[in-house]
Amino acid sequence: MDLSFDKNPSRSARFKRELRNPSLLTVFIIGTIAAVVILAPFAPGWVSTAQGSFKAMAQAKDLGNAGRSSITVIIPSQITPWLSIQARTMINAEGPLEWRVVSFRNGPCNSGNLSQLPAGKYTSAIAQACVDLDDIQQRYSGKCFLASDCNVPEVAKDEIRLAMDTVWDAFSDAGFVLPYTEEEQQVFP
Repeated sequence: MDLSFDKNPSRSARFKRELRNPSLLTVFIIGTIAAVVILAPFAPGWVSTAQGSFKAMAQAKDLGNAGRSSITVIIPSQITPWLSIQARTMINAEGPLEWRVVSFRNGPCNSGNLSQLPAGKYTSAIAQACVDLDDIQQRYSGKCFLASDCNVPEVAKDEIRLAMDTVWDAFSDAGFVLPYTEEEQQVFP
């Protein structure tokens, strides 16, 4: 006796058999199609959000690299105010991120950038201040390792101020001046 009556080779018969007793491949295909149909309306929003996020991350990365990379054109009069801001942040540090606000081995303090400056007292004062600030940052980093226990010693603050005083003296000897403050601009319109 032949039981081949269940093996009808027509497409509709095979489809009915597959629906009654689906294989793993059929379940996967049906699940994929259902997921695509359900999630398709949300895809454009996800794509635009992902593109915006990638652009934001690229901009943040570029900004981060700009602070660490070499400066192609270095303006001598802008180094001292930059050092002053970094030194002030270190003096007022309340956490390790503020204490290690910047590396004094990279950026404007990079030897390649400092070599662009004209030789003289100002350049040597900047180079020495970079070395001194980096040394201070390394020596006292243990005092400001945890945010809950960041106490910058007065000795470190005095050393930072001394390094910056030398730079400010060389800054004024080089003939540079700071831009007007808002109050000064109001007096001299």
